[in-house]
Amino acid sequence: MSKQHPRSARFGMFAASLAATIMMTMSGAGVAQTIYKHVDKNGKGTYSDKAPKEGEQASKVTVDPTANIVKMQTKDGAGKEQKFADIKARGDARAALRDKLQNNVKLSEEALDKAKKDLETGRDPVAGETRIVVRKDGNSVMRLPEYYSRIAGLEAAVKKAEDALKESEEKYRQQAPD
Repeated sequence: MSKQHPRSARFGMFAASLAATIMMTMSGAGVAQTIYKHVDKNGKGTYSDKAPKEGEQASKVTVDPTANIVKMQTKDGAGKEQKFADIKARGDARAALRDKLQNNVKLSEEALDKAKKDLETGRDPVAGETRIVVRKDGNSVMRLPEYYSRIAGLEAAVKKAEDALKESEEKYRQQAPD
């Protein structure tokens, strides 16, 4: 068995102690962070993790890094053990549902805009929807029932699009997860 030099044994213990100290400092485990609060002449508070410069007045505020940590639930409502992948999958499903409902609202808004535009641009009669009426005091243009029928269809499309938008907005309000 070989003998170890006393200095190298002490150095080994020192190195192990130094490594442990560095690991604790880097991880922040069990170490409270010090924050400095400075209040200016207008009463506005400023917080910093840097010590105040010489001549500045600041008070120390000690922050416990573990004070606001929320422990993740490890069991679901039925007492079954949960895994991170399960929790993530549920979160992803909620996000997908919210996105789908938002997209439905957007599509309904676009459909309503199109229906309103179609009605606005369709107000002028097209071929076959008018007849010229000859009178003693001058000719006039008479709109035929086909014109009124087409306009009624365009107005019904606007109403239908408005209802669809209301329905998709209501579904979003009721079903979209936070």
